[in-house]
Amino acid sequence: MDKIKCKELLYAHNIPQTRWVSVHKSSITNLKEHSIGIDGDLFVKPANMGSSIGISKVTDRKNIKKALLEAAKYDEWIIIEEAITGREIEVAILEDGEPKASVPGEITPGADFYDYEDKYEDGATLQIPAPLTDDEILKVQDLARKVFKLLNCRDLARVDFFYEKSENEWLVNEINTMPGFTPISMYPKLWSATGVPYDELVNYLLSNSHQKRFKE
Repeated sequence: MDKIKCKELLYAHNIPQTRWVSVHKSSITNLKEHSIGIDGDLFVKPANMGSSIGISKVTDRKNIKKALLEAAKYDEWIIIEEAITGREIEVAILEDGEPKASVPGEITPGADFYDYEDKYEDGATLQIPAPLTDDEILKVQDLARKVFKLLNCRDLARVDFFYEKSENEWLVNEINTMPGFTPISMYPKLWSATGVPYDELVNYLLSNSHQKRFKE
């Protein structure tokens, strides 16, 4: 999914998210640091990539152009986001008429952020269900369903959040419309903890896709 279009839609509907700006790769050479307008540490990422490919965390502004050039290897459009220190919470969505939300899970990255190695080499610590209050669970599940419907998603998605408990604020990080499906991936683990085992989840998605194709 195009992260820029996604963020624009979320902004238009007053969905809370991290501060961000977009940059075209043709602007990198002449980019002035002060024009970014975001204080603190940053994440730089391609607008259309997954699995944390091409993402850099920038703690020294001297490295911003290096990070932009790395992201530009994968996309002509790049996103610069503020780095949030809140808890990383994810919710899996499964379309069954109306979207259903899994129990939330929490990620503690093994590196500075949830990178490729964490996602595919089991480097992160996952806690499922996430240690949240009942009210917090209901709120993040409701927000995940809202984002899924707002972006007109189909079949499945994983919605990623930052939770700043001191502010009691949920910020949408991003939505992944084709989440990882390996045995260590968060999406199937979330549904397994919700009561939908892996084989049942796969069979449901295949059956649902077949029914939709037949209707079309």
